[in-house]
Amino acid sequence: METLETTKATLRDLSVTDLTGAIKHLQGLIPGSAPKKKDILTLYGRLESVNSERRNNLITFDDLDIKTSRIRFDFLSLLEVLKEEDFKEVTTPAEKKVAAVPKFMFVYDVEEEAFATKLNKHLYLYKRNGKLKTYNVHSDANGGEVLEEAKKQLEDTDYIICLVTLNLLTGEWLDFIWDSLNAGKRVIPVRIADISLDESGLEKYRSLPSQNRTISAFKNEDAAYADIAAEIVRLLPR
Repeated sequence: METLETTKATLRDLSVTDLTGAIKHLQGLIPGSAPKKKDILTLYGRLESVNSERRNNLITFDDLDIKTSRIRFDFLSLLEVLKEEDFKEVTTPAEKKVAAVPKFMFVYDVEEEAFATKLNKHLYLYKRNGKLKTYNVHSDANGGEVLEEAKKQLEDTDYIICLVTLNLLTGEWLDFIWDSLNAGKRVIPVRIADISLDESGLEKYRSLPSQNRTISAFKNEDAAYADIAAEIVRLLPR
């Protein structure tokens, strides 16, 4: 088995000729529950964004070189601070007992507000009849700082429903989701589009809609939300 320094040297060399390959290789080495996983996913998301601009001719060669060089620099900086423990799985605490009226927190990037709104509508009658409670990280923040308000709401939350997009997996909300897991919260990914959960730390959790589908895979969007709502209702205490 390679030593940590040998692994770092290999990745440094690879990043010169194949930065994408170097980042993906490191992704495969770091467990999904490890704190550094988010940093790697952020780098990958930044590089994918730059590559998308290149493929669509939305960036000049000089800007492409500058942005890629910055990502490479940040990747090399990350390598410098990696330690042996970063390559070990982090054990999460046991999940707490679900409340008689469970609280579901909907975590999503602000651009996905419409998806959260529609899913809430499908759960409205259960909420009105006192079967469940919801908290939407953006629309229910009441003018406060969104992330800080979500942290305050976490204590009595039973389920985290995360609407999975590339923005969610490469932004500050991924940290929040991992912190929620570490606090013993139950996390349920909802796959809006066909985005892989591999290496995110969420791949081991059962996702919705059912049968490993995505919302975008349904011909009728309402059918997708009805499917998700039905699976959420199954979680309510009988």
